[in-house]
Amino acid sequence: MSNLLKTGFLLGIGAAVSSKEKVDKYVDDLLAKGKVTPKEADELYQSLLKKGEETEEQWNQRSKEKMRSIMDDLNIISREEFLQLQERVDQLEKKLTDQVDNDPKQDD
Repeated sequence: MSNLLKTGFLLGIGAAVSSKEKVDKYVDDLLAKGKVTPKEADELYQSLLKKGEETEEQWNQRSKEKMRSIMDDLNIISREEFLQLQERVDQLEKKLTDQVDNDPKQDD
């Protein structure tokens, strides 16, 4: 499973780098052909990068949702759920220890 996550992560990075390079090339071509002014090129570049970031965020959210669904299907709990359960166990152990320590029958 970790290999799958690593591959997905690397694909995401590769896509981001490739997309940024394509945006750079596209904007540079428009600028070189005189179709946009330097200011317009900068605005277009920023706009395309912002759109890319928004798309990446949506992709990340969908990936997290898909992973959560897979974990649910496999009955795997999240780290947060594990920590909550660990806290409950710790509290119950403390209560039990306190009860044993305060039990008058042990003073015999």
